[in-house]
Amino acid sequence: MPIRTPQQYYEGLRDGRVVYMGGKKIKDVTKDPILGIACDWCAMDYALMQDPRYQPILTRKNEKGELESVLFYPTKTIEDLLRRREIIQTGSRICYGKSPSAKFTGIDALNALTVVSRRMDKRFGTNYTERVEKFRKHLLEHDSAVAAGMTDVKGNRTLRPAQQRPHQDYYVRIIDETDEGIVVRGAKAHISLAPVVDEIIVIPTRNMHEEDKDYAVAFAVSPSAKGITLIPARPDISEEDVGNFFDHPITASIYLADSMIIFDDVFVPSERVFMKREWTFAADYAYVFADFHRLSSDAIQAIENEMLLGMGALMAEYNGLERAPAIREMLTWLAMYAQITEALGRAACDHCITEPESGLVIPNPVYSNMSKLYGSDHYHQATKYVQDIAGGIVATIPSYKDWQNPETRKMMEKYLGGKEGILTENRIKLINLIRDYASSYESVLRIHAEGSLAAQRLSVYNLADFGRCKAMAKHAARIKDGTEHPLFKDLPEFPPRIR
Repeated sequence: MPIRTPQQYYEGLRDGRVVYMGGKKIKDVTKDPILGIACDWCAMDYALMQDPRYQPILTRKNEKGELESVLFYPTKTIEDLLRRREIIQTGSRICYGKSPSAKFTGIDALNALTVVSRRMDKRFGTNYTERVEKFRKHLLEHDSAVAAGMTDVKGNRTLRPAQQRPHQDYYVRIIDETDEGIVVRGAKAHISLAPVVDEIIVIPTRNMHEEDKDYAVAFAVSPSAKGITLIPARPDISEEDVGNFFDHPITASIYLADSMIIFDDVFVPSERVFMKREWTFAADYAYVFADFHRLSSDAIQAIENEMLLGMGALMAEYNGLERAPAIREMLTWLAMYAQITEALGRAACDHCITEPESGLVIPNPVYSNMSKLYGSDHYHQATKYVQDIAGGIVATIPSYKDWQNPETRKMMEKYLGGKEGILTENRIKLINLIRDYASSYESVLRIHAEGSLAAQRLSVYNLADFGRCKAMAKHAARIKDGTEHPLFKDLPEFPPRIR
């Protein structure tokens, strides 16, 4: 089928999936007030693809002349990566710093399947590549919303999957298999938008040993499959505040529905299984997914950091402090913060690497991990500056109900104003944006989404070219120890002896 409409996307979610939230069972995720926020956010993907202004970047024509989502096509050139980055950043500017996410994590998992399936087929003679490409075609034909299910609940972090106690289900595992497929049990956590997508691609979250082989499993499944239960995270707003964009400009517009997915003896047919006990390749899935997903996080962070700079600069203007030396210093730091994350993320695309088995290009892992690490590690400093510029009113601003009350509104109009010529209402809206965006949820999300700080540091350490840098140090120190590096092997003598 061609690209779906938002209405067709909503209809596809009414399939009897089992979702519990706030102590109750959700009959229809599209009609629930809170989960409806997540549905509407994903639906923006489909709304934008229907918009002629965005079709040139979001879609391409198939052999039938139908428009398809370009995101389902493999990234094989620098231009493909840059287009993906532009798609994410365009969506992020439209959706207040968060790109529409109907395909956000799922595409990166699909690319990981593409890479790792070929590695396993080459090693074991399996036919996973054929299954992956058949599944890719299915996603294209149905214009599916798809999420990645990687993070397991883990249990005792000091123990490997097979060592867990008091039960063995802290990581998703194979508990049975037949000629038709496998049966899995366990739980995944923090899976963004799981209740509001059509498909979930499940991949391992870590390396495995031979005793963990039952946990080395990758597959695709519908959230409506028998035995799956989804429990989304507690939202930051109440049902009463749904639609209250005055007090909650971000949280009333965006809800990630980060969910636990419980697999209670779920059957997965063989054609949707992409790893079955090939434990030596479990870590490949985790690393390759992260390599692709860094582009997504880097692109979004750059837009979010632009927004932080904008909040700080606009509040300084509204308060009449834009020329104060201390404020200018903070704004300068915020400007550098935004530009550094943008430059590093862009450099990861410009200096991408080609994965040999699949021919896919991957953002440069060093640059992309540096971008994610720098952006996440300095996020709290950025929000501190924005909060400092805004002042304590961010924590004590009266509510929209008080603004609607004629008796209190006239007092708020008078006493919550800033610089002459600035509407008090606009200043209050900006204060609420800063309050909403610099929340504890956003702070945790920025640190842990797409991998922890430790994960980025480990990647940078493992990928850093220490040999080349040590060779430079030896060259400058004139150390001759019998080791040679190609870059320094035949350099001309310095200083030159020509006098």
